[in-house]
Amino acid sequence: MKIILTFDVERDIPGVFSSYFGVKIGLLKILNILDEFNINGTFFCTGDIVEQLPEYVKLIESKGHEIGCHSLNHERLTKLDYNKCRQLIYQNKKLLENLCPDSEIIGFRAPYLKPPLFLLKLLANLGFKYDSSVSSKRYLKKYQIKACQIYEFPPSNYNIYFRIPLNLRFTSKWIFKKNLTVLYFHPWEAIDMKALFLNQLNIFKKSKNLLIRPDRWVNTGDEFLQRLRWFIKKALSNKAEFVSLKDLFVFKEKTVA
Repeated sequence: MKIILTFDVERDIPGVFSSYFGVKIGLLKILNILDEFNINGTFFCTGDIVEQLPEYVKLIESKGHEIGCHSLNHERLTKLDYNKCRQLIYQNKKLLENLCPDSEIIGFRAPYLKPPLFLLKLLANLGFKYDSSVSSKRYLKKYQIKACQIYEFPPSNYNIYFRIPLNLRFTSKWIFKKNLTVLYFHPWEAIDMKALFLNQLNIFKKSKNLLIRPDRWVNTGDEFLQRLRWFIKKALSNKAEFVSLKDLFVFKEKTVA
């Protein structure tokens, strides 16, 4: 049983906030937990994080974690044409390669898990080896994955149970029955997002996000970190192996060869 912990390193809920408290505070707490259990994860970074907070990306690299691309500024790629998407992803990749020359940037995740149908072809042309954007395996045929010669590692929807007040123990049992699970999180989940919402000046925007999108603030901060730590302990006790997506890609390549 392999479990991959992935993190989309971006500003605090793109489209809602322009702050970076999740990266400045939450990311450090997540890295400490991974250090505690000697686990490597995969961190998909947007280009604005590289430009605004390069020291945090370097910190991720220094701890031996994999770094991947997450677009230049968390754009909705499905609203853009091929050339514009290529330009943004190319810039994202170059920023990371220049900042982290010791890391091989081979993986990508589309913002909002909304990849355009041409994404896999585009990624292959830019030298990527895998993608982790298509959240449902039944949609893979639309992306002509075999023709693109690129691996797709679908992220699991189980991550929502780390946010909403359901029984994580019950959910974990389903995860532990699978041979492979790719979980995805965000550094902003490791800070108190409810407090951040309540500090907004725009009352309408505040009430909209609190009422319509409780998954953006329920069980964030210390509650999220406690749940993540508990899950890792439980997974290890069930003989789970935590690997990065790059490790998984290398394993797949060797298996095929």
